Amino acid sequence: MAQPDIPARSEIVLLSGHDLRRLLNPKIVIEALREAYAALADNPGDQGRSVGFMVDGGSIHVKSGLLPGSHLAFASKVNVNLPDNWKLRQLPTIQGMVLVSDAKDGRPLAIMESIALTGIRTAATAALAAGYGARKHSRRTAIIGCGAQAGYQLEAIKTVFALETVRVFDIDPARAEGFARANSTVTCAVMPAPSVRDAVRGADICVTCTTSKSPILTDDLDLRGCFVAAIGADNPEKQEIAPPLMRRARILVDDIEACASGGDLNHALRAGAC
Repeated sequence: MAQPDIPARSEIVLLSGHDLRRLLNPKIVIEALREAYAALADNPGDQGRSVGFMVDGGSIHVKSGLLPGSHLAFASKVNVNLPDNWKLRQLPTIQGMVLVSDAKDGRPLAIMESIALTGIRTAATAALAAGYGARKHSRRTAIIGCGAQAGYQLEAIKTVFALETVRVFDIDPARAEGFARANSTVTCAVMPAPSVRDAVRGADICVTCTTSKSPILTDDLDLRGCFVAAIGADNPEKQEIAPPLMRRARILVDDIEACASGGDLNHALRAGAC
């Protein structure tokens, strides 16, 4: 009896963090996200799903979803977030991987390191939102927290806005100084600031990318007209923005349920500020 034809197995694309940083420049990612959010707006039932687990010293998040509209592909990201990982083990705070599969025939298509991919995607999302929420001719930016995410944020925002001045603050002054030296250019001066107040003074855009569990943007700061991209508060224990500031703000979210269940919006809702 003749054996049925068996399709040749496809190779799985393996992409390291170095590969992703080489292939995914911010402009490409911002436009891809714009298309994805537009497709999701037309197909709200295709919102992805997230499951969180608290572990000793941090959390684990599993985020999965289908390609909105077409359902041609399925992706699942597993991230382990351990804020003290570098201090204790000299390992990155966030580690994990992303698996992409063909949703029609089940074939695994790619496995990608999620450290770089998360950084690139998070920064591109903030830059995309800033394109809608920040002043059109924003030139001055503040970045609070000078870890790995800060570099991605700066690169992405510079793709959308012609920045001239960036002030950075970190609880470790040496890290802020090192970041400033590494990223300052002739057309865009990056300078360390002695405090959050000094960093945000006069800023058009402020990015917070910390692991703080209490507000670092407090209601005594003058942030009128400033667009804030709050990146760090990704679970109910974390917080970067004081609720009174949220009360005075126009709030942009990508997933209202997810944002309301953890982070700054969650704290504002519980405080009755929103």
